[in-house]
Amino acid sequence: MTDSPSSKTAADSSTDTSFAGQVVLINGATGALGTAIAQTLAARGATLILLGRKLDQLDRLADDINQRVLPELPAASRGEPPLIQPVDFSGAAPEDYTTLVEGIEQAFGRLDLLVHAMGTAGELAPLAQADLMKFQESLHVNLTAPFALSRSAWPLLEQSERPRVLFFTDRGTEAFGNAHDIAHAGVERMIRQWAAETPQVWITGFDPGAVNSRLRHTRFPGERSEDRQPPCAVMPAVLDWLENGESGAICRQETPNAAL
Repeated sequence: MTDSPSSKTAADSSTDTSFAGQVVLINGATGALGTAIAQTLAARGATLILLGRKLDQLDRLADDINQRVLPELPAASRGEPPLIQPVDFSGAAPEDYTTLVEGIEQAFGRLDLLVHAMGTAGELAPLAQADLMKFQESLHVNLTAPFALSRSAWPLLEQSERPRVLFFTDRGTEAFGNAHDIAHAGVERMIRQWAAETPQVWITGFDPGAVNSRLRHTRFPGERSEDRQPPCAVMPAVLDWLENGESGAICRQETPNAAL
């Protein structure tokens, strides 16, 4: 579930051009959070590279940004039209990451911000009854693939004056979260380790709590939609965290009136 094109996620702060001139790669751009952050950063002048599994969804997102968001910006602060790249990381080989990053290097020479908004709900089952293949796939999509992309993009990030990596994380539940929750625990540990090893690259996590998305609905099918925030509602906190957050830390948002 994504915000509608008429949403004011992006255009409300048209005078804020804090991302003008920055190159931003969004992994999982067609999901609820990916779409919201893409609209938000485009409205602040960023040039976007959008990754997602389905070309038609990427086209719709890019068209929305081109037709609705970019015209609201002053020409001097406007980013380039978004570049789109369909990719399915569930079956990606090491050379696929290399090829992707080489294309970004040829086009821009650097990367200022990498946002990970990709994820899969996986299987909802006790660990003792987990399907091994589904478990491995969920670990790969939620943990290994984002690591591989970040690792491949690291030299490009180091070319930026202010390199940043943001993971949308999930606090998980005590039971039945299966590989999804284990993967996100791994992501948070990876963030802390990378921050300690390479302090010149700012890397952090943002846990938005309950937001209205297909993934959230799959993981919590009994949860009422009115107990979830629209993705655009957490974007001000995301922007504040990108500006003022501590590298290696996780920002956790609480959802008003929701049992998380």
